[in-house]
Amino acid sequence: LRRRLTKAKLVHRRTMAFYDEQVAAFCRRMAPQLFDQALVVNLVPRNEINELPFKGVKSAYVPVVTYRYPEDISDRREHRNSAVECADLFIPDFTRARPYQGYEEWTGNEEFMLTLTDELGKRAFAYCVKYLPRDHVIDVETASTSSEGTMPEVFAIVSPIHAPPFYSALARECVNYLQQGRSTLKNLLDAVFRRPFPTNGGTLCVAETTGRIKKREIVIRSQGPTPGRADCSSVVHRMGAEVTVSVLAALLAEQKVLIGGDSVQSVCHAVQSLVSLLKPFSWPYTLVPVLPDTLLELANSPTPYLLGVLRNNLYKLRDLLVGGCHNCDDLMQDDVIIVDLDGGIFVPQPSELYNASQGADYKEKSALLLCEKLLLPKKLAVNLIVSFKEALAAGPGPVADDLLQKAMLAWFASLVGHYTWCGLLSSYVADCNGDPEPLRASLAQLVTAHSSTSARRFTEWFVETGIFRDWIRRRVFISSVSSAPEMRDRVWVNGEDAANQRLDELAASLAPQTSHNRLSHIFTRAHTALFRSHLLKKF
Repeated sequence: LRRRLTKAKLVHRRTMAFYDEQVAAFCRRMAPQLFDQALVVNLVPRNEINELPFKGVKSAYVPVVTYRYPEDISDRREHRNSAVECADLFIPDFTRARPYQGYEEWTGNEEFMLTLTDELGKRAFAYCVKYLPRDHVIDVETASTSSEGTMPEVFAIVSPIHAPPFYSALARECVNYLQQGRSTLKNLLDAVFRRPFPTNGGTLCVAETTGRIKKREIVIRSQGPTPGRADCSSVVHRMGAEVTVSVLAALLAEQKVLIGGDSVQSVCHAVQSLVSLLKPFSWPYTLVPVLPDTLLELANSPTPYLLGVLRNNLYKLRDLLVGGCHNCDDLMQDDVIIVDLDGGIFVPQPSELYNASQGADYKEKSALLLCEKLLLPKKLAVNLIVSFKEALAAGPGPVADDLLQKAMLAWFASLVGHYTWCGLLSSYVADCNGDPEPLRASLAQLVTAHSSTSARRFTEWFVETGIFRDWIRRRVFISSVSSAPEMRDRVWVNGEDAANQRLDELAASLAPQTSHNRLSHIFTRAHTALFRSHLLKKF
């Protein structure tokens, strides 16, 4: 437990403070700026020039960044070394991509988000939309069109600010303009690029003037589902409740987690669904839904990450990450967790967790023992597993999705839902102002409020993680936004705010039961102490 506490403090101190300074520097720029850059990534026929980064990879098409906004980026060297230059990260399945004969074959645009960390530790979020360009707007010089059909493209907005609903809505609107031509897209980007991020409330509005002087107001709103929100029940059903809980335990413990599967769609869906199950907490570290074959070295990142990988790369990554590291005693080099969607836990080896012959319950017992290894007490793990199984009793579907989300929120509420009674938000503000003592006292009160030893054991190290500290930081910000009447219509925080409100409601409903159990526990301990004292005097 001491080792876990030390590691949690090291991780959140090294990363959260750096990320906060990065966002603050972005907001302090001389000229207002809504995002870092916008990209269009195309699949183009392979030739002697563009194949250099993909030598050894068999593919007829390769991903290339064919459009970038703004075009005159001041620090080209910085962007040349950044992760956004890796075009295959935006189209990880380019080796399997196929052309579409017509728009009727296209199943619909796909939205996803990448969380990237470059070699200097700077973090950026890429809000992406994969779409199929319409025939009348295809640029013959850049788009991959031939007699075989049309290849899909990816549009991405890159920003250091984590606001998925806001930027995803903006990316969606940009794709609508991009379908009319890149010059039309540039007009929209010119209109919004120098806008400040709407920290003072309100929505981003753009007044479009046509040639007939007819104005159209474009309002960027958070409409549509958050990526990964829907259909998480199918992922839990496929992985199994026990394995899913062990993966969530690894994420809460800020491990390096890799999720393997047979297809890009299934892996991407699994990664984003696992992230959605953490709500109202969010994964503040590197997040890549599907790791391309050409970027496996990203798995060597020193900070925690959540990466999706194709199944044929699992053995390569196991040898790369685990080989020779079993005896490593560095706090920042903790175990890597590799899980297959169908096969269960891949690393650590199941034999290291559960020494038994193959059986029907082999995968489940290995998952439970992994939870204990990650300091998630068995009692807490079993409670969550039972809730997951009850949610899936009628099979996966929309009802099961809601029940799973409620089960996670209820589980979090039972552990940290009393944060408001401990004055955690106000003490965090005091800590930011240079007085750390109130925060230490509030965290100690949050831990000792539990009568259960297993709950105290989990909460003691969880409150020191970057996940928890990042949530408190955003909770303080959202509370300040909600307290101002002129800022209550702030759309990009609505999804997270709803999860926080639900957490508070569940915590309030648990309060009488918690108080009763706590009081009963105190009386039991007092009675035991008096009884022992009486026996000592008698004998």
